Amino acid sequence: MHESLIQEFLETQKQIRGLSDHTLLAYRRDLEQLSAYFSSLGIGMAEAGREDGRMYLRFLKTENRYRETTVNRKISCVRSFYTSLCKRGVCSVNPFSLVATHRTQNHLPTVLSVHEVAELLSQPYNDFRSACAISLFTLLYDTGCRISEVLGIEEDSIEWEKRRIRVLGKGSKSRYVFFTKHCAKVMQTYLSLKRERFISPFLFCSIKGKQLPMSTVGSMFATYRRRLGWQKQFTPHVLRHTYATHLLDNGADIRLVQELLGHASISTTQIYTHVSKERLARVYESCHPHGRKQYEKF
Repeated sequence: MHESLIQEFLETQKQIRGLSDHTLLAYRRDLEQLSAYFSSLGIGMAEAGREDGRMYLRFLKTENRYRETTVNRKISCVRSFYTSLCKRGVCSVNPFSLVATHRTQNHLPTVLSVHEVAELLSQPYNDFRSACAISLFTLLYDTGCRISEVLGIEEDSIEWEKRRIRVLGKGSKSRYVFFTKHCAKVMQTYLSLKRERFISPFLFCSIKGKQLPMSTVGSMFATYRRRLGWQKQFTPHVLRHTYATHLLDNGADIRLVQELLGHASISTTQIYTHVSKERLARVYESCHPHGRKQYEKF
């Protein structure tokens, strides 16, 4: 019973909102976790009340100790799920309608320095595994893509002469992203090793020739983080942050960065507009009259 309710909700979300497979998978995990929790209490999903919703919130916070952002995401998902059930008349009460989520503090995202990027991308790539990893890192940094967008790239979508790729982003919206000559060289090396092993339409593949799974991506990032001795966070989204920050640090217009990142709203892009102390100093020196060299004698 629970599975049919979840499946129908996910199909509706895909049709109406055009959610990506990556987002739908996250929704499924959240709803299956809720289903398992209610089943352990002997409660049907359609029978849950507001007190059950508050109990589930405590379960997420105390027993699982999720971060506030994760709890907020999970509650948002299950609230939408029950809103849909109420509209269809499956249940009369949304257990999460009165469950409050808390705003999290805005933390500056982790960003790699130019030196750290150079250190990462200069790692050797002389076999299939290393070539796949360095190609992935290079393409993520060159394009600022979400990891789900990169993993969905097929070889046929790469325009080598124009050095651009058409990717499918959130809401099934497509856009072009661009890569450098260096990235092209790395990818060509990787593709030659890949084609020696198997034929697959996907650009990035596992050693078995299937579309590269997120679990393998996580292992790649963890391996190179240890290898480079970094203490800071290193994930696909860190490379996306780094891409946007380096563009802005070098004078790119925020509207251009918004387009390249595939953001529907400029407000989303603004989280990437944190600036380095060096950039603040450069702007001050070049724009403020008293910051210019001719005033140094005063």
